[in-house]
Amino acid sequence: MTKLGDILHSITGVKLRGPRRCTIGSIVLDSRAVQPGTLFAALRGNTSDGRLFIPEAIHRGASAILSEPPRPESCPPGVVWIESEQPRKALAEIVRRFHGAPDERLDIVGITGTDGKTSTSHMLSSALFANGIPTGLGGTLGQKFGTIQTETTLTTPEAPALYSFLTNASAEGAEAVVLEVSSAALIAERVHAMSFAGAILTGVGHDHLDLHETLEDYVLAKHRLFDMLPASAFAVLPGDDAHFRSFRDVTRAKVITFGQNERCEWKISGHKPSTDSATFLLEGPGFQDEVQINRPAVWDARNLAASVAAAVAMGASADYAVRGAACCPPIPGRWESIEEGQSFSAIVDYAHTPDALGRALRHMRQVIDGKVIVVFGCGGNRDQDKRAPMGKIAGEFADAVFVTDDNPRYEDPGEIASQIMSGLATSSITVKRIADRGEAIRCAVARARTGDGVLIAGKGHETTQELDGRQHSFDDREQLAAAIRSAGVRP
Repeated sequence: MTKLGDILHSITGVKLRGPRRCTIGSIVLDSRAVQPGTLFAALRGNTSDGRLFIPEAIHRGASAILSEPPRPESCPPGVVWIESEQPRKALAEIVRRFHGAPDERLDIVGITGTDGKTSTSHMLSSALFANGIPTGLGGTLGQKFGTIQTETTLTTPEAPALYSFLTNASAEGAEAVVLEVSSAALIAERVHAMSFAGAILTGVGHDHLDLHETLEDYVLAKHRLFDMLPASAFAVLPGDDAHFRSFRDVTRAKVITFGQNERCEWKISGHKPSTDSATFLLEGPGFQDEVQINRPAVWDARNLAASVAAAVAMGASADYAVRGAACCPPIPGRWESIEEGQSFSAIVDYAHTPDALGRALRHMRQVIDGKVIVVFGCGGNRDQDKRAPMGKIAGEFADAVFVTDDNPRYEDPGEIASQIMSGLATSSITVKRIADRGEAIRCAVARARTGDGVLIAGKGHETTQELDGRQHSFDDREQLAAAIRSAGVRP
């Protein structure tokens, strides 16, 4: 148990109404997890207001409540009230102190960007492990290190879960942790006051405009991570990205560039892909070598370059970093090849943005001799502005498109599909709307012939489909494998 007075000492803008000797044993945002001795953070969310659950938290034995003013009548005098005009910032600092600032015991690298966060984080972890640096991972696929293996519904968890992971990873011997840091997490202050050794920007494209409204707001949200970095940290930036200068100008950290033009410090050239691997030349400070990687796409070469640049900035050997990143184990749902003895390529990829879908389809055009067939949809209650552009991109690069349901959530699936298909209106290729995702996958497989390529895009590693607030079991990889087996396709 920890004294609240000790935790709150000198945190700006926080007022404690009640005895400073009050102690807490846990901090939660979900009232259902409250038990005696808990600090309940009653915060406003996008879909619910935590303040409405203060009575339940008190009924369950909460010792203290953190929220914005004013103190509600439902909070009795015996319960400590902590108020802040910026309760999310306050929560991040309180949780950090409650856990003893584990970020100061770890070299933490934050990775942000529209696409490529998960792949880059896994490559950097592998690069550091190859250099003898035990490294934890936190992101879209959950948190893991040693015996720790937790799932998450958020790319970057809320502060209590995040610092719990950092504390446990440090206790198990981690020396570094690589974290995916989403734009949503940055504006929600989940990593506020965290000590970062460095950060990586994979690139900026079109996504999350439902949350940020404009691309400029989206970029400004991502700026926050680089603005947090001290002068002693590093910032790995894509030197050939249109937004490079804005990120360079906002940070005090040492800037290191990667990419495919001559000005980049870590430069990729001569990329030669096959269906399941690639070779390319990587040049960096004091390093030049041809790299063979078990991922075929040029964006994976870029992810590798970024991860190596970060690893070297952390004191790693470039030779070992490249070997580790290049041999990174397959990442679920990231250009994952499904092999059931068929005579065509079958790929599941998390491409759920216009840029990612365009890259995936262009790559298939590059390595596939036959027809390119794509199955995809768009999530409901999310950025609507990307739907028609994704349809247009599919029409430009595929030979056949099956528009299906992704995660409709609470939105009308037919309306989502109509918006996608508006981008396909002028296309002369085969376009079919099949709502049932499993049926769409089966139809795509039935259409495939020797030498063709089937791409199932959008959900990647996900094992459920969300419809009307309910989660239904659904895995693109399992569905694609079953469809191939049922079709009896053989070489």
